Amino acid sequence: MKEIASGVSLLLLIQGVGGIINRLTSGGPSWFLVNYIEALQGYEIIASIVLVILGAIIGVGSLKIKGKDD
Repeated sequence: MKEIASGVSLLLLIQGVGGIINRLTSGGPSWFLVNYIEALQGYEIIASIVLVILGAIIGVGSLKIKGKDD
């Protein structure tokens, strides 16, 4: 379970940080998830920040799971 949580955390962090960089540099369409969700158009930076925060929360949670298994 902790490996899955760590992987999801890393994925969300990459998507969030990459999405922020993509928007701030006026990058075109890319592989970042928020670029392809119609409901988030116009709110890409906010959605990317939410992904970063969610990834950080899951990452901290996975560290706590790891501590219990040791």
